[in-house]
Amino acid sequence: MANTGTIVDLEATTPTTKAARLIEANIQSDSKFPSIADLLHASSSAEYEQAIPSDRQVVVQQRLIPLPDALFEQYDLLECRCFMGLFPEIKRAWITVDHRLFLWNYEEESEFYSFEDQEQIIVSVALVRPKPGVFVDTIRHVLVVATPLEVFLLGVGYETGKVSGARGNSSGDLALYATQISVPADGVAMTSIVGTADGRVFMSGNDGALYEFVYQSEDGWLTKKAKKINLTSTLASYFVPTFLGVRRDMPALSMAVDDERKLLYVVMQDSSIKVFWLGTEGNEFVLAHHHRTIANSAALLCPQFNEGSDVAPFEIASMHVIPPSEARTLNLVVVTSGGCRLYFSTVKRMQRFYETGAAATISSPPTRPDVFEIVHVRLPPETQPTLARTMQGRVPRQMLKVHTAFYHNGTTLLAHTWNEDHDSIIGAAPACAQILARVARQPRTTLAENSSATRIEGRTWAIAEVGSADGQGLNDMVTAASMPTRTFAVLTNVGVTIIEKHRPVDMLRSLITRPALQESQLKEFVSLYGLDETCAMCYTILCASEYSQASLGMQVANTARRILFEYGGVPHFVETSAFGTVLAADSTAGIGAGTGAAGNNIGNISNNNNNNSNVSSGAGAVSERIALSGRHNGLAIYLARTLQPIWSQLATVAKANEHSNSTRLHIGIPVASLVDVQDRLRCLQHFINNNQRFIPSQLNQMPLQPANSARSTVDVTSCWNAEASSLASLYELMIHAVEAISFLCLMSDFNLPVVSESIPEPQRQRLAGIQFSQLVCSDTGKQSCRDMILALINAQIKQNMGIDSISDVLSKRCSTMFSSSDVCLYKALETLKQAAESEEGTEARDLASAALSLLTDIAGTLSIEQLREICNSFEALGQLNSIITLALDCAAQSDPHGDAYKFWGDGAPENDPREAIYSKRMDCYRCIINVMEKHRSSVLNADSLSKLPGTDVLFHFALYDWLLDNDQSKLLFQIRNSHVEQYLNLEPRTLEKCDMLWHYYVHENRFGNAAVVQRQMACVQDFGIDLSGRIEYLSLSISNAKIAIDMVRGGKMRLAGEVSEEDQINELAMILRDNEDQLEVAQVQLEIQQQLRNLGGHEMLASELDRRLFTVTELYEKFAEPMKMWDAVLLIFKASNHDDPQMVETVWHSILRTVLDDQQRTGLLAVGSKVAQLGARLYPSPAAFPLTTVARILLDLAQERLFEYIPGYVCDTLVNAGVPYWAVFEALNSLYTKAAVPPKASGRNNTFGRSTIRPAAAANSVAVMLAREVAALASRWVEITKGNNGVSSLADPLNIRGDENESSENGMPVMAVDEALSQYIVNATLFENNELKDELQRVQKNIRQIF
Repeated sequence: MANTGTIVDLEATTPTTKAARLIEANIQSDSKFPSIADLLHASSSAEYEQAIPSDRQVVVQQRLIPLPDALFEQYDLLECRCFMGLFPEIKRAWITVDHRLFLWNYEEESEFYSFEDQEQIIVSVALVRPKPGVFVDTIRHVLVVATPLEVFLLGVGYETGKVSGARGNSSGDLALYATQISVPADGVAMTSIVGTADGRVFMSGNDGALYEFVYQSEDGWLTKKAKKINLTSTLASYFVPTFLGVRRDMPALSMAVDDERKLLYVVMQDSSIKVFWLGTEGNEFVLAHHHRTIANSAALLCPQFNEGSDVAPFEIASMHVIPPSEARTLNLVVVTSGGCRLYFSTVKRMQRFYETGAAATISSPPTRPDVFEIVHVRLPPETQPTLARTMQGRVPRQMLKVHTAFYHNGTTLLAHTWNEDHDSIIGAAPACAQILARVARQPRTTLAENSSATRIEGRTWAIAEVGSADGQGLNDMVTAASMPTRTFAVLTNVGVTIIEKHRPVDMLRSLITRPALQESQLKEFVSLYGLDETCAMCYTILCASEYSQASLGMQVANTARRILFEYGGVPHFVETSAFGTVLAADSTAGIGAGTGAAGNNIGNISNNNNNNSNVSSGAGAVSERIALSGRHNGLAIYLARTLQPIWSQLATVAKANEHSNSTRLHIGIPVASLVDVQDRLRCLQHFINNNQRFIPSQLNQMPLQPANSARSTVDVTSCWNAEASSLASLYELMIHAVEAISFLCLMSDFNLPVVSESIPEPQRQRLAGIQFSQLVCSDTGKQSCRDMILALINAQIKQNMGIDSISDVLSKRCSTMFSSSDVCLYKALETLKQAAESEEGTEARDLASAALSLLTDIAGTLSIEQLREICNSFEALGQLNSIITLALDCAAQSDPHGDAYKFWGDGAPENDPREAIYSKRMDCYRCIINVMEKHRSSVLNADSLSKLPGTDVLFHFALYDWLLDNDQSKLLFQIRNSHVEQYLNLEPRTLEKCDMLWHYYVHENRFGNAAVVQRQMACVQDFGIDLSGRIEYLSLSISNAKIAIDMVRGGKMRLAGEVSEEDQINELAMILRDNEDQLEVAQVQLEIQQQLRNLGGHEMLASELDRRLFTVTELYEKFAEPMKMWDAVLLIFKASNHDDPQMVETVWHSILRTVLDDQQRTGLLAVGSKVAQLGARLYPSPAAFPLTTVARILLDLAQERLFEYIPGYVCDTLVNAGVPYWAVFEALNSLYTKAAVPPKASGRNNTFGRSTIRPAAAANSVAVMLAREVAALASRWVEITKGNNGVSSLADPLNIRGDENESSENGMPVMAVDEALSQYIVNATLFENNELKDELQRVQKNIRQIF
């Protein structure tokens, strides 16, 4: 989450220099991450971030490699003892079964090496460094094997195999060699064995003594070849016999060597630690300290430390050396059986306080430590998040049961006993995001870690890292671009479990691997790590080596790309105070903009318009700056971290010549490192090249400011110009870096030390010591490249060797450093001649390619005769693509101003001087077409034609004419070229060309254009399309319009012309609305047509409906109303939203009356079925389906057919028509309000429906019917609610809504229903209708019981 510091340096004169300063600023920012010693300045800590989401786990189990069956069979033969462990240096697990030793290659799963050449029980095994000069060079490790009788050495021959896998690991071949070097053990079992970097071997015996295994290549006059030295015994012990039972020292449990500080740490059986000083030269052995009160000291530093009591005895599970590169003031971390980490230091307190420099190495030689004390206690993480975790003051922290642990480079793995058959591997690593956020607020902060656990099968014996973690650092966001994911091997009694430690970039990859990524999850991730860092992680994912090998999932790649372009933000103005505080911003920069430490990447306004970059407001000293987008800042971060391993290294160094007193130049950076960086840069270049909208070049390609922004278009352009300029600078620097690496690799291949001997000594000294950054950005570096190239060419000439290969390589790989413009035509023709004489196909193709590269620069000077001759030569070599390339280059260079296209556009007037240019271009095209005619089978396919260069419009028109003349029109719309569109739009337009045009647009993912063409085809009258075909085109147009809107919003499609994204969406939305409206009318037209044909005798009218699309007015006046098609009339009302209540009521009465009076139908049931049928098509249109009117008509018909009426008929009919419960209730309740009359209100008439009824009789009858309908509706809804096992989530019991009494789609406004039922009960009581009253009370009771 480094602050990229995107401040444009006005003194930087070139884009590359500006980008270089930005790269250096990012590298400098990344280097400020605190060390582990800085984070542990307090006496204790216990802050962990529990990784609850599955995509944010610190440790993730990858796979289990079971022990081979053959080893299990050996285990069955066990008689005494069995041990096992890991040798990560040779990628083997070791297993001892009595006297047999097995070295298992767990990466190959079933391969293992057995050693059974001795008969004593093996008690301990260790892999150590050999002493210099004792063994041959192929022996890089020594295996120390201890038995009760002797300790002997085996030479280990280990040859790394070929690189395999994404991590570049290979287990390699292994061989053991007998050395005949051994010492007697005298019955002492060596419990632990360690070795130093210079070959010393220390052993701890079960007798409490520490021994050293001293050996040499041969026996001396007074010394043996090997001997065992007791380092801890006193002089008296040599003279007292062992049978006298002299008290032995307490045995040691484990040992660890600190090679850089020359210290040996020994854990004793009583959980004390001894520190031995090995001397400045590593040849001493002196007890420096013995810490006996570790538990008490830890408890003083941390009161929560509860180990060392009777309840929780203090035991040390493991200890691990902290190298000076990780922390200068911390030496050792001890992991207890309860999971606590105790950090020790041999540096005095005051010296620790003033110590600075996070990860620097010790410059002075090591000295004997003055102190050895605990400086920090780190409490263990929780095995799982609990409520007690938030109540640390009252609930004691849960202690773990750790029996094995691992620590290196800030990462801790604890093997916690879960049960008898399973362990839980608990991982903890620094929470980089939280730490950086705190550092931004206060420089001195405390350690916060992410932790998670994964359960594995078996009992853990050892944990080791696969591969090297050197250079990783605590902030694994920095090294994500250059280092692989850290992998660990956990050895258990069932096999080896491979575990990965996930970095933030791995967590993001895990997050976006999900099938449905939620925006809230992305927002949470961005808010944690910042938008800039998130974008940098996306680049890491997209530019990984897996991506170049097409093994990265398309979903992951597409999602990472979508995050960059949709959520990467936009450049915008911000106002800052004189102290740099951000006061306000014009626009949002995307999801998570401004969050985290990388959210305020602000740069001074600097563009080519020379606008005033700072705007002051009175005395407040407020200035305006441009904050660049997260997409830009993420690119700067990723590019800086990719270049960081080589950026400051010396590209060339001077070393003494062994054969003379002079010096010679050497490449200062390992070629493997150069190639690794170059591969990642090329992946990034590939990504940028394949995403051309990455750097917007026109204003219409840029997202606009919000509608409420006061910024002008000029200000918006300034923001985008600043970002485009910076992006272009970074891209240029990337290209220069790729070419600089190619240049260094080339010089290494041509043996730079030998070549440099011809360079004068003063110039050689000047060339030495140039940093890689200078080679890329400075004029001095470029001049140095030219000097070395000149020396190389001279060396080749002196050896009578050609320079063509050098020239070609430089022109291809380092075009900005070396130009091939001086190559002439005869050289190209000579190369073609050599290609024709070559008998090797690959060599001939290479020579032809070289000739083409020479000819393209001078193609404009070739005559047609020369062009035809050269094309014939290329054709004889089978280089058809070379013919196309050369002919098109010849045409383009012959017409630099485009006069031929203008001549064709003007109608080819006679006696025009441009005709000669046009004729030459046509002759050039004829060379290509002639070749295509000869090779139809291999050329005439969509892939080949789509690969043709697309810049020459005239060539493509000539090609398309030839395709149509040769009946190859199907290939036309398959060609992915913009000129196809222009060609298909040329007059005259036909149905075939229009059909090809929209197919072409779909193939090109230009769905908006396809929608427009399809709508035109649906509406046009000239193509003879029937009504069904028109509806099909409208449906296709709607589908394509929707797809186009989604793609525009996702940034995956842009319309032609200078149109903003908002205007594009508005235009497509208008097309979509028009199409949907037109489709609705067309469907009515189709229904009218079908009814006409069903009636018979109206074929002429039906055929007329095929000729074009009619308006709703035309359909109503010409067809529906005259033919009494009332269903169609209602559909027309719905489509036109025609508001005429009286007319629609008349239509409904007519429809339902007809159904009711039909003797062949079932009365009210048929009416209900008809209403349900129409409601499904018309509701919720108030113009075509007025709910209250339909309900009133149903009540009128029910009053007429009381003998058929069943309570609930009306509400069931409306619900079956698709009307929500709450809407039915509102309609019935409103009708009840109008129909209900008090008992004594007989003096007035009540108008209801189409008749005037008496208040006391008929009105009461309607009210009773309505009350029963509402009761039936409520009862059915209650049954549905009970069926959902309780209160429906769609109910609105409190009726807290903006709309009175409205609820959700299938719910009911409970309180409104209750109030209505209460009113109905009152009225029923007044009318003395006890039956109705009881029914209503029963329904009300049921509702109240639920709610």
